[in-house]
Amino acid sequence: MHHSATQFFHVVEVKYVNRFRVRTVVTVPVHRLMKVLPVKYVNRFRVRTVVTVPVHRLMKVLPIEYVSFSQTVRSALSKASGWEERSVIDVNECEKNPCKNGGSCTDLRANYTCQCPGEYMGRNCQYKCSGPLGMEGGIISNQQVTASSTHRALFGLQKWFPYFARLNKKGLVNAWSAAEGDRYPWIQINLQRRMRVTGLITQGAKRIGSPEYVKSYKVAYSDDGKAWSMFKVKDTDEDVIFTGNTDNNSPSANSFSPPIEAQYIRIYPQVCRKHCTLRMELLGCELTGCSEPIGMKTGHIQDYQITSSSVFQTLNMDMFSWEPSKARLDKQGKVNAWTSAHSDQSQWLQVDLLITTKITGIITQGAKDFGHVQFVGSYKVAFSNDGEKWFIYQDEKQQKDKIFQGNFDNETHRKNVLDPPIYARFIRILPWSWYGRITMRVELLGCPEEL
Repeated sequence: MHHSATQFFHVVEVKYVNRFRVRTVVTVPVHRLMKVLPVKYVNRFRVRTVVTVPVHRLMKVLPIEYVSFSQTVRSALSKASGWEERSVIDVNECEKNPCKNGGSCTDLRANYTCQCPGEYMGRNCQYKCSGPLGMEGGIISNQQVTASSTHRALFGLQKWFPYFARLNKKGLVNAWSAAEGDRYPWIQINLQRRMRVTGLITQGAKRIGSPEYVKSYKVAYSDDGKAWSMFKVKDTDEDVIFTGNTDNNSPSANSFSPPIEAQYIRIYPQVCRKHCTLRMELLGCELTGCSEPIGMKTGHIQDYQITSSSVFQTLNMDMFSWEPSKARLDKQGKVNAWTSAHSDQSQWLQVDLLITTKITGIITQGAKDFGHVQFVGSYKVAFSNDGEKWFIYQDEKQQKDKIFQGNFDNETHRKNVLDPPIYARFIRILPWSWYGRITMRVELLGCPEEL
C-alpha cells in the first residue's frame, strides 16, 4: 500500500496532488519533497528518509495544474490508505478575491492567476517589490556604476564620477555629472544578477553654487550589457520619456509598469539644466519577490526579540551600553549598534521572529565607537525553530559551513543572499572575523513562511 503511494509520487511528481481536501495520506521520500516544497518538516540534509504527508497539507503549497487523474495515478491512489474517488466540481476561484494589493484575478480550470500592480508580485500579489536596491546604502558598489563620461572641473582636479550618483550623497562633489562635450550621456548600473526593477528615484545637485539636474530621461535595460532594450510605451514602439527633477535637491520618483527584469539598467538624460548631473536610487526586489526588510530598521521587530551572547560598555558605563536591541540598520546616535563584550568566535547576535519565517537575505553594517571604526568582516549564520537545536547554514558545493563576506567599513551596507533560503523562527549571526570590536547593525530580508 505504502509502496504504491511512493511509486505514485515518483511517477507523476507533485503536480497531480489534488486540491479537493480528500484526507489521503501519501508516503513520500524526503529528498523528493525537498525539490518542490518549502516546508518546515522537510529537512535540508539530504537524508533518505520517507515521511508520511497528508495530501491536504501538500495542497497548500503546490501549483495546481490537474483536476482529473490519469488511469495510472487513479490506480496508484486507489491503493493508498483512505483514498476514495470524489466527483469534482469546478468553482470560480476569483469569487474569494485571492489577489491582494489591487491585483486582478483570472479564473482557470481548478486554478487562478493574479495580474499584479508593478510594485507587487507573488501568486497572490502578496510581496511588495519597491525596496531600495542599494545606491544610497552602498550595497551597489562603485565598480557596478559606469557612465559614458565624467565631468572634470578645477583643471581636472575635481571629478564627478559615476559612482557619486548616490541618492542624498553629501559633500562638495556629491553626484555624477557628464562631460561637457558628451552629446549622448548615459549612466548604468550592473546589478550583478537579474532583478525585478519597479522604479527609479532621481535627484540633482549643486555645482559651484549653481543648481544642475536632469529634467527628463529614458531608461534602457539589458541582461548582458551589450544588447539593450528601451523601456517603451505599452503596446507601441515609442520610448517612454520620464519626467525628472525641477530643482537640485528634491527627489523625484517614477515607477516602471510593467516592471523591468534585467541585470543592467541604463539611464539616458534627455533634457538637463546646465550639466546632466544626477543622484539616484533604483527600487525593486529579487526575482523571487520575497526579499523585503522584515523589521529591524523599522522597529517591527521589537527590542525583546533581539538578544546576544554578551554586551560591551564603553568606559564600563551603563549609558554607553551597546545592546543587541541597538543592532538596527542605519541606527543613529552615539551608541547605535550591538557590540560584544568579548572578541572571539563564540559571540552571536540572535533575532526571534516569533513565527517560522522565510529568510532570503541579510544586510550588515558596522559602526563607530567614539571615532573608532568597528565592523564584522565575515560571519556564519545559524537557524533554529525552538531556540535550542541549531543548524549552521551550509555551503552546499563545499559541504561545510558557509562563511559570508561582511563589511569593509563602518557605514556601507553589505547584502548577502541566502540561496536556498532559510525557513526558521530563530536566526543567529555568528561573527567570524572583525575589525576593532565585534560591532553590527543588521536587517533581515524575507517574508512570512508560506505554509
